[in-house]
Amino acid sequence: MSARGPRGRGEAAHSAWDPIRDLMVLKERMNRLLENVLVRGELPRGDIAGWSPAVDLREDREGYHVSVELPGVHQEEIRARLEGGRLLLEGERRMEKEARSADHLRVERSYGPFSRAVLLPGPVDERRISARFDLGVLQVFLPRSAEARSRPTTIPIS
Repeated sequence: MSARGPRGRGEAAHSAWDPIRDLMVLKERMNRLLENVLVRGELPRGDIAGWSPAVDLREDREGYHVSVELPGVHQEEIRARLEGGRLLLEGERRMEKEARSADHLRVERSYGPFSRAVLLPGPVDERRISARFDLGVLQVFLPRSAEARSRPTTIPIS
């Protein structure tokens, strides 16, 4: 037997199974599923194992800042709107034609539609909302407002 163990020659380059990493991924998916159920009152479209982008929400004196990781998503595939005190984000990450026809040895990235709802802690000034998409990250700024409006507002992304 070699020093590499019983696996054989080419298999040493593959990463070992990491149960902690897999549990953390599962925990994150469950957190997002529960957030969608509790905030939106419905299950997300698609199966439970579908993808959901990571979202950061921070607050400062001026308002709320939302950062959404959307690698591989084209700007034209992203829709953002404000409705009922929530920022609703929807879109789709499509698999490239070359990737669909290739023989994959491993696929960890998820593809297909996504939907996220971010409950905002307070009212925002809908007229001054801004959003930009750069290097696969969507940045949305929602300035504070003294009065809240209840009508849905579509947010343009530049």
